Amino acid sequence: MELKEVIGWRRSIRFYWPYRPVERAKIQKMLEAARRASCVGNVNNTRAIVVWRDQASPELLKALTPPLGYQQMQTAPCFIVWYSDAAAYEANKWISDLKGLAETRRLGSDTEATKQQIDKSLRPLFTAMWKQAAVAPLAFMDLGQAVAQATLVAYDEGLGTCLMSGPMMLDKVNKLLKLPETATIVCIMSVGYPAESAAAGGQTVKAPFESLFFEMEYGRPMRPDPQTVQELKQAKLIQEAAPLPWRDEELKHVVRALGIEEERQLSGFQSGGES
Repeated sequence: MELKEVIGWRRSIRFYWPYRPVERAKIQKMLEAARRASCVGNVNNTRAIVVWRDQASPELLKALTPPLGYQQMQTAPCFIVWYSDAAAYEANKWISDLKGLAETRRLGSDTEATKQQIDKSLRPLFTAMWKQAAVAPLAFMDLGQAVAQATLVAYDEGLGTCLMSGPMMLDKVNKLLKLPETATIVCIMSVGYPAESAAAGGQTVKAPFESLFFEMEYGRPMRPDPQTVQELKQAKLIQEAAPLPWRDEELKHVVRALGIEEERQLSGFQSGGES
């Protein structure tokens, strides 16, 4: 599919065929897409642990389960735990990463002059503030870009995903996954072959364009051009909105077919998933 169409067809999938395993090659492609994402100073703070449902302990699956995530956790054959590693921002490493950009001609126009400038101007700054930078919004934005690229590759490969988050039992999850102290779990991604239709009941209704985006200053809406909207509909980035007329019947059928236990263990949880 073309990029715009992949974006248009993306849905948060909550029902998967549990009997159909996800190929390791497709997970590798997703992770490679994440690895290729932009990140400040090329620090590469994005990390992930792939959890195969059939190899995971009941204790781990329970610890990873967010509220309203019972459908995904019962049916997805694979989960990816995405986290940011603060150690990636350690000052000397960060400086080395920047110099690597200079050496590969991705930063500056004069390699040696750029490296000297990095040592002179950035080394003192990074030494003083790298710990703060490691947990600043930009660090998690970079991880988000990586996850987004992995998501689009998943859909291009015929898979479905759903991002889940919440105040999980982080201490327990960290211990079970043997994560370093520098790790901050951001989200869990369920991955599998959708048991729902590709439309999944229609495209999720979002807030109006002009209520989200502005020109020059806050309060001056960026007005969408109708012709551009039509072009995006033709490219299938904009699709028919949910709920489609047959969605209720689809959900009933899928729940019956998969034997989903509609039990919601919400104790200690607050948030259930993306849309």
